Amino acid sequence: MIKNFSVLMIFLLMSNTLFAHQPDLSNIVISKTDNGQVILQINSSLTAFQQEVNFVNGEGFYKSPEEFRNLVIKHFNSRFSMIINKKDTLQFKNPKVFLGHETKLVVEIIGLPETINSIQLKNTLFKDIYHSQSIVIFLLEQFPTQKFSLDVDNKYQINLALKKGNWENILEEKMTSNFKYVGYFAILLVISVVFLVIKRKKTVK
Repeated sequence: MIKNFSVLMIFLLMSNTLFAHQPDLSNIVISKTDNGQVILQINSSLTAFQQEVNFVNGEGFYKSPEEFRNLVIKHFNSRFSMIINKKDTLQFKNPKVFLGHETKLVVEIIGLPETINSIQLKNTLFKDIYHSQSIVIFLLEQFPTQKFSLDVDNKYQINLALKKGNWENILEEKMTSNFKYVGYFAILLVISVVFLVIKRKKTVK
C-alpha cells in the first residue's frame, strides 16, 4: 500500500507540469481512498478539455465555469466505459471537475466485484485531439501493476485478461496476430507476382 501510494504521489507530481502544458497527453488513475472508496481520476490540461467540449458542442456553448464542468461530466459519461469480467459494467457517481492548468475529473466507482479476471476499459474523451494518448495506471489489489497506453492504434481501449497469474493484453495480441497474417499474405502476393513475371517472359520467348 505504501509503495502504491508513493508511486501515485510521484506520478501526480510529475503530471502537474507534464500534462498541464500538453493537451495531447492525459492519464487515468484508479485507486482506493483511506475510507475504502474506489476512485477514478482523469488528468489532462484545461486546453484538452476545452478543445473536446468545443469540438462536440461548438464554440461559445457554455457561459460559466459551472456550465463547462457539467459539459465535461456529460462528455465523460458518453466517452468512458469500464467492464469487469465481461459482464459487470461499472457505474460512476459523485463526479467532480477541478479546473486549473491541469484539470482533473474525479468520480467514485461502484459495482466493483470482489474477484477480477478481465478488464475492458475504453476512453475516447480526447480522441478528437491530434496524437492524443492516455496512460492508465491501476493502484488496486487484483489489478495489473504495469502501465497501459490508450491511443489511436488500439482505438483508445485495452482488453486485459488474467491468465495463469499474469495479465495479458488480448487486444494487443489480436492486433499482432492480424499483422502477422498480413505479412504472410504480402509474401505470398510477392511470390505470385514474381512467378507471373517469369512465366510471361518465358511465353514471350
